[in-house]
Amino acid sequence: MSRRWIQNPNRCADEYLDGIEDFIEFARRHNPGATRIRCPCRRCNNTLFESIETVGFHLVRNGMIETYSIWNLHGEQVDHASSSNAPRVDNVEPTVDPNDQVMGIIQDAFPFASTNINQEGEDDVPTPIDSAEFEQYENC
Repeated sequence: MSRRWIQNPNRCADEYLDGIEDFIEFARRHNPGATRIRCPCRRCNNTLFESIETVGFHLVRNGMIETYSIWNLHGEQVDHASSSNAPRVDNVEPTVDPNDQVMGIIQDAFPFASTNINQEGEDDVPTPIDSAEFEQYENC
């Protein structure tokens, strides 16, 4: 059955009431033995657990969350590969490292700057490990 009924504003319509019955049966089938399930009504917003009978009543009174068309919180499995709207691409070009482009832009903007990463004298800067080898305070 289509889940268009979820957006139906007439909660007394046969389509809506049949949809609630389908949902309740689905929830029972995928949560065997459960006495309480998440309530997908607009007020509970799938955050409160209610008895299955109360969930049915809430869905009639408050309506179902209009965007809850995949009932994953009630046991429906989601197939991410088939549910994607993105076209499938088999031949993917390798991506360009954005850092390469950034270095080119920096070199264009500052042609006088050196691109040598290991500047002379850089190795003379003490690291925390170097500092740990020396006594920081006298008599400590």
